[in-house]
Amino acid sequence: MMGGVLKTIGIADVLDIALVSTLIYALLVWFKRTKTAFVAMGLLMLAVVYTIARIMGMYMTVWIFQGFFAVLVVAIVVIFQEEVRHIFERIAVWSLHGGANESSSPKEVEILVHSVDNFAREKIGALIVLHGLDPLDRHVEGGWELNGELSEAILESIFDSHSLGHDGALLIEHGKVARFGCLLPLSKEYAKMTNLGTRHTAALGLAERTDALSIVVSEEKGTISVAERGELKVMPDLQALQDIVERFFLEKAPKPTGESLVGFFTHNTREKAIALGVSILMWLFFIGINPR
Repeated sequence: MMGGVLKTIGIADVLDIALVSTLIYALLVWFKRTKTAFVAMGLLMLAVVYTIARIMGMYMTVWIFQGFFAVLVVAIVVIFQEEVRHIFERIAVWSLHGGANESSSPKEVEILVHSVDNFAREKIGALIVLHGLDPLDRHVEGGWELNGELSEAILESIFDSHSLGHDGALLIEHGKVARFGCLLPLSKEYAKMTNLGTRHTAALGLAERTDALSIVVSEEKGTISVAERGELKVMPDLQALQDIVERFFLEKAPKPTGESLVGFFTHNTREKAIALGVSILMWLFFIGINPR
């Protein structure tokens, strides 16, 4: 076992550990949200083996791993290019807008729920997208710009069967009807697409790529479904729909500074602890212990 003395910890070392912890935490949360935790576990095991090899002076193993990690980074970028692009989009959003969107008033939630209820009872097909924090320009194509005030009249006129844009999606952004008649990307999860129509498949496809929330009304069954976070769920009643819409707007709305700080320290505590522990161990192994 390698002997040595512990290096004195300075301000730069604390900042170093904090930055590495933040990066590791971001990666862990990303793996968690993209449901690729098995990739994170594999990378963690490789990192443990590499660390042990370096501590024990296994130079050939270290040399092989260093070359392997270079290839691995390229492979991850190629395989997860959509997710990597998503990460950089979120970084841009947080840096420019502080990670917050404009909140919605109770009146707007009431308009949405009441209109969707009417569509369901009359079996009028509809697809309504609520903009989250992620940019949608890369995923939403076509349609017509509107930027009009949200109202039941405008929703009913757009999804009327005689309207040119009734088959497309309607995009609500900042409490306004931004565009209608839009085309959305279709889902890649073929196992979930069984017996789903085009509207449901498009709603699920957008939910797999962004944090937007899509409300779908089936013109065949009159059912109401919600697509969010890569999942499509049928609403049992209007109260369930209203709860989801209110929660969605609350999550995307700006929060007071105190509430944001509390949320930071209470959410994903396990990931934060793992990130901090790994970064401290890395500092000890590679920097903190000086050979005698």
